[in-house]
Amino acid sequence: MIYGHTARVLFPVAVVALIGAGMWGYQEHNEKNSILIKAENQYQRAFHDLNYNLNKLHDELGKALVVNSRKQEAPCLTNVWRLAYAAQSDVGQLPLTLVPFNNTEEFLSKVADFSYGVAIRDLDKQPLSEKEYSTLQNLYNHSKKIREQLVKVQSNVIDKRLRWMDVETAIAGDDKKSDNTIVDGFRSVDKTVQEFPEVDWGPGIQNKDRKEQIRIKGLDGKPVGPEQAKQKALEFVGMDERLANVQVVDNGKDGQNNAYSVRITSNQLRSPINLDITKKGGHVVWLLNERDIGQQKLNMSQAEQRATQFLQSHGYGAMVATERDSYGGLAVFTFVPEVKGVRIYPDAVTVKVALDTGDVNGFHSTQYLFNHKQREIPQPKLNSKQARAKLNPHIKVTSQNLALIEGKNDGKEVLCYEFASQFDGNTYMIYINAENGDEEEIVKMDSR
Repeated sequence: MIYGHTARVLFPVAVVALIGAGMWGYQEHNEKNSILIKAENQYQRAFHDLNYNLNKLHDELGKALVVNSRKQEAPCLTNVWRLAYAAQSDVGQLPLTLVPFNNTEEFLSKVADFSYGVAIRDLDKQPLSEKEYSTLQNLYNHSKKIREQLVKVQSNVIDKRLRWMDVETAIAGDDKKSDNTIVDGFRSVDKTVQEFPEVDWGPGIQNKDRKEQIRIKGLDGKPVGPEQAKQKALEFVGMDERLANVQVVDNGKDGQNNAYSVRITSNQLRSPINLDITKKGGHVVWLLNERDIGQQKLNMSQAEQRATQFLQSHGYGAMVATERDSYGGLAVFTFVPEVKGVRIYPDAVTVKVALDTGDVNGFHSTQYLFNHKQREIPQPKLNSKQARAKLNPHIKVTSQNLALIEGKNDGKEVLCYEFASQFDGNTYMIYINAENGDEEEIVKMDSR
C-alpha cells in the first residue's frame, strides 16, 4: 500500500520533470538554431556584399579610365577607395581564417591606398601620370578576373544552396568529404591574384611595402623550430602536452607570413584550436577556436573584463578597448596601448570572447607584432579647442582623445586628436592632425 501510494505521488512528479526537461532541451535546441541561422545570414550577407562591392569597384575603375574631366576623376577614385575598403571588410566577416586569401586582401588594400593617394591630391596641379594611368588599366583588368571568378562561386552557392556554416565546420574539422566548392573557389581566386604581373603602385605604397618588410625582419627573438612552436602554442592556451595532440605545419613564404601553423586537439576541448606562431621569436600571430557557442551568460562588460585579463596574463600590459561589437554569441574587442594619455592605434590587437563561458575564442596581434616599439610621443602643436574648430559644425562630439595613427599616404605615424562624433544616428571617429589641423582620417563605426 505504501509503495502504491508513493508511486501515485511520484509518477506525476516524474512526468512533469520529464516534460520540463524536454521543454528545456527543445528551448536550448531552438536557441542554438537561432544562433546558427543568425551566423549563416551574416556570412551570406557579407559574401553577397563582397560580390556587389567588387562589381562596383570594377565599374568605377572603368569610369576612371574613360573620364576626361579632372573634376570627375577624383570622385571615381574616391569611390574605388571606398569600395576596396568595403570589400576588405566583407572578406573579414567570412570564416576564411584557415583559407589562403591574403594575396587578394593585400591587393584590395593596395587598390584602396593607390586610389586614395591620387584622389586627395590637386589633380589640376598634378594630373594622372602615364604610369598611374597604366596602373589603373592593370587594376581594371585584374579586378575583372577576380569579379568573374567570384561570380562563379556565387552561382554555385545559389544553385547548390551551399551554407557557409558547413564551410566553417569543414575547415575547422578538416573534413575532406564535404562539399568544398566555396573553399576551392576562394583558393582559386587567391592563386589568380598571386599570379598577376607586378603592378607599379608608385613610391608611396612601395615605401609602405618596404616598411612592412622591415617590420617582419624586426620581430624580437631568436629563430624557433617546430618543437618550440608547439611548446609556445601549448603555453599560450594553457594546455598540458600530455593531454593534447599537436600538429605543426611550416607555412612560411619568402619572409612573409613566416610562421608555423599549429593545430591543437584534445578530449578536453570541444573543438580544435588553431594558431600561427612566428618563426622568429615564437610570437602568437592569431588564435582561433570556432566551437559552437551556447546560451549567453555574460554581458559585454563582463566579456571586456575577461579580454583585459587575457591580455594582461599574456604580457600585453596596459591597453584600452577602443571598439566593441558582438555577433554569433561572441564579443569582439579591439584594444590599443595607451601611453601618457595617447592611444597607439598601430599597435592594435583583437580579442574575441565567448559569451557563454567567457573563454577567449579568437585573438589577432599582427599589427602589434609588426608595429610595437618604444616611441617618443611628440607634444601637440594645436590644443584640443583649436583642433575641434576644424570639425564640421553639424556633428555632435561625444568624446575626444589624443591618438597616434598611420597616415594613409606613406604609412608614417601621425599624432592626432580623435573625436568620437554623432551624425544622423551614426558614429564617426574623426582624426585631426595635432600639428597642422589637417583632417587625416574619418572612420564610420559599425552600428550593429
